[in-house]
Amino acid sequence: MRTLIGRIAAALAGLALLAPLPLGAADEIYRWYDKDGNVYYTQQPPPPGALRAPPAPAPNTPPPSPAAEPRPERAAPRLAPTAEPRPERAAPRIAPATPAEPATPTVRTPSSISAPAAAKTPPDAPIARTPSSTTPPVAAKTPPDAPIARTPSSTTPPAAAKTPPDAPTARTPSSTTPPAAAKTPPDAPTARTPSSTTPPAVVKTPADAERPEDTTTSLARGLEAYGRGDYAETVAIIRPLAERGDPTAQSRLAALYERGAGVEQDFSEAARWYRKAAEAGDALAQQSLGSMLGEGRGVAHDDAEAIVWWTRAAEHGVAAAQTSLGNAYYAGAGVGKDDIAALQWWRKAAVQGFPPAQERLAFAYAHGVGLERSDKQAMFWYRSAAEQGLAPAQVELAGAYALGAGVKQDYAEAARLYRQAAEQGYAPAQKALAGLYLKGDGVPKSRDEAERWMRRATDGAEPTPAAPPSPVAR
Repeated sequence: MRTLIGRIAAALAGLALLAPLPLGAADEIYRWYDKDGNVYYTQQPPPPGALRAPPAPAPNTPPPSPAAEPRPERAAPRLAPTAEPRPERAAPRIAPATPAEPATPTVRTPSSISAPAAAKTPPDAPIARTPSSTTPPVAAKTPPDAPIARTPSSTTPPAAAKTPPDAPTARTPSSTTPPAAAKTPPDAPTARTPSSTTPPAVVKTPADAERPEDTTTSLARGLEAYGRGDYAETVAIIRPLAERGDPTAQSRLAALYERGAGVEQDFSEAARWYRKAAEAGDALAQQSLGSMLGEGRGVAHDDAEAIVWWTRAAEHGVAAAQTSLGNAYYAGAGVGKDDIAALQWWRKAAVQGFPPAQERLAFAYAHGVGLERSDKQAMFWYRSAAEQGLAPAQVELAGAYALGAGVKQDYAEAARLYRQAAEQGYAPAQKALAGLYLKGDGVPKSRDEAERWMRRATDGAEPTPAAPPSPVAR
């Protein structure tokens, strides 16, 4: 027994020798602190800069929180609660902290000798949150946009905090959950935003809304077919549009009947389609219908009605109708003779570059119709029309060069202008060119050429209109 007690006493004495001695208990043991407050016991003297007492903590700069390593800011996944709500443990709803609120640090004691990462926090101590701190995904038990309230006395970990299902969701400025995550009652109307992804193309429009575009495209195809001489295809494209009531198509179909292109020439059918289009407001059809009425082609001759349709087309700026209306006023056909009105309508069409109107305005200057005579103005407008290939104007200008009236006499220029008009089949030009060959004026003298051109003038299938009197051949 004594031996056992003696052994225990000896063991206790050995343990006492191993325990750290208090400060000043032995000369060979030193206790000192480093600048971070860590304590050391050494048999060697403390190094330079060692502290005899732990350093005082900085009053204004809190040390970093050792509670958790910082994690990148992200939204916690939406997880359904795993347990029934516990009203007695529910945290009171508080306003979320603003992003600028500083985190609450864990208090460090001066005698702590553990590294910062090894500091232990009691399970009931509040966990400091920084604006960028996020709850680990597996611990989140509340909706992603609801803040987790913490109380100092709560012993329930963050995952146990429950929010009643019908409680409104709190929003923080730093919430990364998009607005689409907000829960709405199942019977709430769906809000429409300007950024709706429904394309405009799905909006249904009446079938008639696409009709103008289809008509335009079809008309373009019809004109293209007409341009390459495929008149049968032109009629096949244009007729259905005309029968559906399109005035432009009706006017084009009437022109095909008038010319006998793609269909058998039929003036009556042309006049019928022209009238349909004219009554629908097509200005070109109004002009053409007036011409058929004035000439008695396909319809009974009626100058008065022709004036009605020409006037409507002329008021829409159709140069051909303006010219025809001027001719009617000059001749007094279907309307009282009025040289001033004739001159005004001719001028309106001439300034648009319409050659027949330019020739008529030149005629007015040459003969003083509604204004004072002017050979210079007459030559100007004759030349304007002749340069565009109008045969009557070419004949008038050639006659002026042949006689040297208003211009320097030039038989070669006269022969050139007569030939241009003669090759168009204009009989007065053919006869005049035959006379130059017979005399040898401006061309080599040749009886054969003279006879050939005279024969062409007399054998023409269609009579050519007589040229107006020359302003220099009176």
